[in-house]
Amino acid sequence: MMLKITSAFVLTILLVQTAFSQTKWTSTPVAYEIFVRSFYDSNGDGIGDFNGITQKLDYLNDGNEATNTDMGVKLVWLMPMNASPSYHGYDVTNYKKVNPQYGTLFDFQNMIAQAHNRGIKVIIDFVINHSSDQHPWFVKSAANDPFYRNFYVWNNSPSSQTGPWGQNLWYSKNGSNYYALFWSGMPDLNYNYQPVKDSIFDAAKFWIKEIGVDGFRLDAAMFLYEEGNTLQHHPKTIAFWKELNDSCESWKANSLLIGEVWDPQDKVVLYKDKLDLCFNFALSDANMSAINSGNPYSSRVAINTAQQYFDTTQFASFLTNHDQNRVIDVFSDNVSKSKAAASLLLTQPGIPFLYYGEEVGMKGSKPDENIRRPMQWSNATNGGFTTGSPWRALNSNYASFNVATMKTDKNSLWSHYNKLIHLRNAYKSLQLNAQVNIITTANEIHSYARKGPYGEDLIVLINTTGLAKNNVQFLYQPSGNYGSATQIMDMYSDSIFNLEPTNNSFNINLSMAPYQTRILRFGNSSEGLGEKGVLSDFNIFPNPTANKFKLSTDYLFKKQQVIIYSLNGQQMSSQELTQLETEITCAIPPGIYFVQVIADRYKSAYKKLVISE
Repeated sequence: MMLKITSAFVLTILLVQTAFSQTKWTSTPVAYEIFVRSFYDSNGDGIGDFNGITQKLDYLNDGNEATNTDMGVKLVWLMPMNASPSYHGYDVTNYKKVNPQYGTLFDFQNMIAQAHNRGIKVIIDFVINHSSDQHPWFVKSAANDPFYRNFYVWNNSPSSQTGPWGQNLWYSKNGSNYYALFWSGMPDLNYNYQPVKDSIFDAAKFWIKEIGVDGFRLDAAMFLYEEGNTLQHHPKTIAFWKELNDSCESWKANSLLIGEVWDPQDKVVLYKDKLDLCFNFALSDANMSAINSGNPYSSRVAINTAQQYFDTTQFASFLTNHDQNRVIDVFSDNVSKSKAAASLLLTQPGIPFLYYGEEVGMKGSKPDENIRRPMQWSNATNGGFTTGSPWRALNSNYASFNVATMKTDKNSLWSHYNKLIHLRNAYKSLQLNAQVNIITTANEIHSYARKGPYGEDLIVLINTTGLAKNNVQFLYQPSGNYGSATQIMDMYSDSIFNLEPTNNSFNINLSMAPYQTRILRFGNSSEGLGEKGVLSDFNIFPNPTANKFKLSTDYLFKKQQVIIYSLNGQQMSSQELTQLETEITCAIPPGIYFVQVIADRYKSAYKKLVISE
């Protein structure tokens, strides 16, 4: 007997898929910040390089959504990779050349192509507030070249004004003084001089349109223009970013510009709709404080403020970055605290950024060189980073805190990050929905729902303390209607428990171990977990396919089967699933089909399958 699906239902499925497909890619990825010099050395000279990143792309994302042995990263930010005389690269000597220590432009382009093949976007640091004092522009400017003199700001009698953190702003050279916000080796460019702006726009176009990068991280984004006492957030600065963003979009659709605006959120909002994203430093500080203090209040306030000013996809979140002491150091080597902080980062709104090595608990405190040590890949000599002498010694903890060791331990920090990232990738609720704070009987529990139009409600609970909390109670009314027999799944621990609702409200009572994370999902036990009887997600790879594909599910139920339907609802094939990943043979004509997984009483949502010639 043929099973029929109504044409209206098929249309609904297609409309939902179209809505999701129109979500800009910048709204959903988990991002990863890489210091090229320290990530992986491919040629044994002790310095990380582009080819090293290429060799490690499968670690970040192998391009197969059915696997979870990779990190699940879909966006990579490369710290400065332009020509520069320093180890860090924030003093550029040529805006259209790569650092030769990292490889050639061909190596860089190959890395981008290989990343794109795996579904990874690549953005680069664009350091254009200032250049190196060794840049040919500055050398000519200092020599009073008529064309280049105004590339920088010169003053024979500068004021004694100091910078935002009390620093000197003016430095003498050749009988005059030049303006440099950060230090003498990085003089500020003069954007009131049109050739400077033209040169920078030309460089941006080169990387976006000709080389194929997907966007820029904009260093010191609040400081481009200064007039009198206004050294930051000048209206001309904000207008500049809007113009550059529009230009990048014209050169490459859906390019990403993300600004480093290290200020309170009421200042960052000035850049809303001018840049695609800005880093939310206030939220970072609040989340780290919440875990360190055992009090989530600051985090609640910060996320409420963020959602007041921005949509959930208009800001970037992180724990610490290349300018701050590493997470494990802030938490005094407490791995449990690091896990709890990771849970906040990956279950809250915003586009989450991980600093390389964060997932294995890399150590590092100021000075900056110690925060940027080589990546810890294994317990081999030099942590598997290089076969030569590393540019800087590895951390003392690399023998235990490394990728190879921690990937084999399901309770490790790496496994915690891995599980959370793949959960985030699987659920639109965690990517796009708003955060609604929930108050429980235990103030130390950071509790909130990700609630909105992009999927069923998910409730997140994180114990911010090292103490067990018993009988944690709260009342919750989920979106959608649930019957008298309701199941709740803890998506993190893969456990299920039953509840009886009262007027579709649930009085939930549970226990929380020290620093434990719970991610709860509702479902009618008569239909399956998830709103309207939706089973846990499943993946199809490859898709399109010829006549075979692999189907993977998060959970394995008894009597689980996969059914393929034609567009008019005709059942084309059915096969039992006996493991989490099963190879499906589909001897059916080329075309577009729908796939559904049925397990006991549970039914999944439908996914589109394309059978190619």
